[in-house]
Amino acid sequence: MTCSSAIPLPTAYTRAGSQSFSLRAQFKTFTATVELLVGPKAVRFLVHRELLTHHSPFFAAALNGSFAEGLSQSIKLREEPLDVFELFICWLYTSTLDPIFFKDGKPAYYTLLNVYALADRLAVERLRNHTIDQIAELAEQTNCVPTPSDTHILYETIRDSAPLRSLVLDLFAFKKTDKLLAEHPDDWHPSFLRDLAVLLKRPSEAAMLRHSFRPWQAAWPPLARGCEGCGRVIDTGGQNARTCVGCSRPFCQPCALLGKGRAEWEAGEEVCRPWKGARCRLYHEHAETEKCGVSALG
Repeated sequence: MTCSSAIPLPTAYTRAGSQSFSLRAQFKTFTATVELLVGPKAVRFLVHRELLTHHSPFFAAALNGSFAEGLSQSIKLREEPLDVFELFICWLYTSTLDPIFFKDGKPAYYTLLNVYALADRLAVERLRNHTIDQIAELAEQTNCVPTPSDTHILYETIRDSAPLRSLVLDLFAFKKTDKLLAEHPDDWHPSFLRDLAVLLKRPSEAAMLRHSFRPWQAAWPPLARGCEGCGRVIDTGGQNARTCVGCSRPFCQPCALLGKGRAEWEAGEEVCRPWKGARCRLYHEHAETEKCGVSALG
């Protein structure tokens, strides 16, 4: 069976990973393995069947159904890259990704992007969310963003609706990437540049939710520039001016209303980074897995 992101899934398997899974508690019940033939050379992996069917509706449909793979308990994945698939197997048994995301001292985002693409093709939602977290934390720790070649992976191997695109776009929009975008010798993917321009042009809800607003105080110096969201001149003598607690940027009231209702966020710089304060809500998917707790938002 060749893996495809467009496989129709039986209703019975659409929530394969919705319940939490404890390898320590359930390992003793593993009694069957499945043969996976990966890559052009059909490298053989023997993987516990219960792990595959729990985390992936793709494998659940293939191994529990009437396909030939269900009878033979053998699946061919000839088009999958072997090195990326090995990371998937590592995550399957340890719930972690081996921290090899650096090359020459710089973040190797392409590895994580390829893991996300594989998880998408195999319908492993939990791994997709885990990869989102890894990319967000890597960007936060290193203050680095993906390269032009990474944007080609993002736009050519990953579906258009993947939340990962929103995360990468937000990283470029909210970090100081002007010089990188202007001077990098390699070509950025044109669709990435288009989406980034649209994000920067519009005061979208996702963009505005990074701010924590308070009214402009009469005692403060008069405002000499327009709203950061829409560009309109703000009358600081009236009731329309707002400013962000974290970054001190000015906004008009209509733009500020896009970010209304975020009182549960703590005021400060972290409010201006959506991959810190609203990661689960903005970038995770939870059709197959349980929703994150409060601790997973930061």
